[in-house]
Amino acid sequence: MSDAAIILVLLLTAIVHATWNAALKSGADRVLDMAAIRVSGIIFAAVLIPLTPLPAAEAWPPLLASAVVYMGYYTFLIASYRHGDLSQVYPIARGSAPLMAALAAFLFIGETPTLAGLAGIVAISVGVIAAGTGAFRQNIVAILFAGITGFTIAANAFLGGIGVRDAGTVLGYSAWLELLTCVPYVAFAVTSRRSHVIAYASSRVARRNLILGFGSVFSFLIALWAMTQLPIATVTAARETSAVFAALAGALLMKEPFAGRRIAAALLVALGVTLLVIG
Repeated sequence: MSDAAIILVLLLTAIVHATWNAALKSGADRVLDMAAIRVSGIIFAAVLIPLTPLPAAEAWPPLLASAVVYMGYYTFLIASYRHGDLSQVYPIARGSAPLMAALAAFLFIGETPTLAGLAGIVAISVGVIAAGTGAFRQNIVAILFAGITGFTIAANAFLGGIGVRDAGTVLGYSAWLELLTCVPYVAFAVTSRRSHVIAYASSRVARRNLILGFGSVFSFLIALWAMTQLPIATVTAARETSAVFAALAGALLMKEPFAGRRIAAALLVALGVTLLVIG
């Protein structure tokens, strides 16, 4: 598959990623909503682990590190949505990640994108962050949590990239990553919300989030595979275009402010994607 085709697939998965984040933001109980989304990862792992080889020994240190970082990601993402709008928090968290991932890849594994690719990464990051700049004048706490969330996203992208390249099996690596990240979070959610679990599990919202969760699992699976074909920063930037879809959804569907700015930001992101394809 050509680089351009891989980037196109990543853009399609970005829409899926934005969809489950919109559902999480609009939910009444985000802890249980996230748990329902992550149950899909446990099901995915339970099916695939018996059918796929174990990741190679070299892949386990980044795999285990990812499992720890993911706990921080879940915590700070939920905290971000508690304090800020979807169209403010999500773009800042996702937009800061590609540049941090690019820096980590350069410093630790010497991975350098082409000049056009680097310009595309910068354009996407600026465009994505611009989609949420209204938050800078409204809620500094939301900005803080969003920034920390962005750091965890970049760390997971870098760790996932180096781990899956050493694993020798994309499916096996993805399955074990889902198991190690989803089980602890679901256990925490069930324990902390024990009095609400039964009622929630029988609700339509839980079923919807479970379905959206499978989209999240397969979206990241495709990103992991793409990182075996393209630079980590390129994959991260293409995937983080999901923030623009989320910002537009927040502005147009949830009537959050700054719609004009987000449309302009979307055009800048489109330019960045074009540069990624050229690069």
